[in-house]
Amino acid sequence: MNLDYRNIATLLSLNTINVILNVVNSTLMVYFFGTSAEVEAFFAASVLGTTVSRFVNAGQLVEVVVARYHRIKSEVNTAAAMSIVATLANYIVGIAFVLVLLFIASGTDVVNLLVPGFKLTTKEQVWQIFCFTGFLLPIQIATNVFQGMLNAENIYGKTEFTSTISQLVHVLILCIWGRDGNIWSLVAALFISVLAQFGTVAYYLRHIHYRHTWLFRNPHFPLRELSSTLMATSTYMGGVQVYTFIFNAALSLLPAGTYALFRYAELIYGKVANVFLIPVSTVFFNEINRLLHQNNGQLIKAFVAKNLNFSYFIGFLVLIPFVAGGQYLIWTLWGGVKFNAQDVESVYQLLCVFFAAMICTGPYMIYRKLAVSVTNPELQYYFWSVVHVLSALFSYFIIQTFGFTGVLIHLFTHSTFMALVPLLTVWTKKKAYFGFYERGEVFKITFAFLVSVGVGWVAKGYWQAISHYNKLVSFFIGVSLAGVATLVFIGICLLLKVTDLQIIREKIGKRISK
Repeated sequence: MNLDYRNIATLLSLNTINVILNVVNSTLMVYFFGTSAEVEAFFAASVLGTTVSRFVNAGQLVEVVVARYHRIKSEVNTAAAMSIVATLANYIVGIAFVLVLLFIASGTDVVNLLVPGFKLTTKEQVWQIFCFTGFLLPIQIATNVFQGMLNAENIYGKTEFTSTISQLVHVLILCIWGRDGNIWSLVAALFISVLAQFGTVAYYLRHIHYRHTWLFRNPHFPLRELSSTLMATSTYMGGVQVYTFIFNAALSLLPAGTYALFRYAELIYGKVANVFLIPVSTVFFNEINRLLHQNNGQLIKAFVAKNLNFSYFIGFLVLIPFVAGGQYLIWTLWGGVKFNAQDVESVYQLLCVFFAAMICTGPYMIYRKLAVSVTNPELQYYFWSVVHVLSALFSYFIIQTFGFTGVLIHLFTHSTFMALVPLLTVWTKKKAYFGFYERGEVFKITFAFLVSVGVGWVAKGYWQAISHYNKLVSFFIGVSLAGVATLVFIGICLLLKVTDLQIIREKIGKRISK
């Protein structure tokens, strides 16, 4: 069974637009705020918001409920399936609202735990920002739940378009109000963009005839099962919170500006990962649930292997151009008075590790989707909680010992161990469905990667350090290096007849011939 390249391409194209908008957004933030204490306060308030979101486990619960959604839709009807999504939303949005109130009532106590290395004035500003942005969290959580349902209905591209609207609004607000470096322009931009995204999701929900019900008891999702689902992820939630607070505490103790550098890199990586990996995992999740009804282990194993091969290819396709020309491109976009050459080098190193970790993130997302569908999620979440706690302790030790280098080491090791959990879960509990990489494909892609990196390294040696060039020349160098390395990689993959690339080439050829 071939991958659904058409739907994957639809999601890729829309997510690519989102990455471009995200780069524009982050570039404006760098120019207006640099690595100032104010922008670090905004980032810390955002992390505090993420903490609330993780307390209710919105992402994990959506994964669990989407699997139930497919089953109820098949066994009963679509309206019944939609009602369980509404019931879940009612519970977790209500819990999130209460948590926001509790966090605000705590004053700077929680902030002190999250970022102990910040100055007192910066901690107070974190709390002040959260007093406004915290109330957006219930809306964001509801948006995520309903986006999961849109994906379950195979409405590919709609949820990505809602993100496009959100990013576009954010950029426009920053352009209008952010020029004077007032951090509250970021808060205003976030407010309006979140509301715009929710409004767009509500519009698409009307198109699929969704009607929200305020049920807290649902015959298709009994309270006992809902409570079990909520409790099943409680251990995981605890582990994630330990990780979040300890890792952010370690970051905040590094030299001023480091926290902002990490968050800028994370912004770019998050969107790039969404472009190249989320489409694969989203389509995979829906297809794997359909294949499970056929109860054909060999077909599922083959489908898993194809997705793993494709994610491996995509991971290197992202990494290669950035390793070759990333420094020059970051200097072009962000270099300036508020973002010097050392800042550029730090972000470049962070993004190189982030993108290298995508080699692990691909199988993590694929096996995670498979494990949620074919095994009891409780076991998986338990081991993830253990990984988070151990990773948190390791991160604090290694960051305090090696400083910024410790951050780089931690990022890769954390991604690797997170990926091992769902892989081992499927291998031990549902070996009949355990597909793995095809050795031949891995060898071809790895060989092409090594050659392209070598070519990029040689080509890079002809140019001086980034600070020697103006923005236009730097852009030309960065694009040239990235282009050469990518062409070498794709060219060798074509010569070695990498399967996915051959299929894509054939499909493009047929479309052109029409």
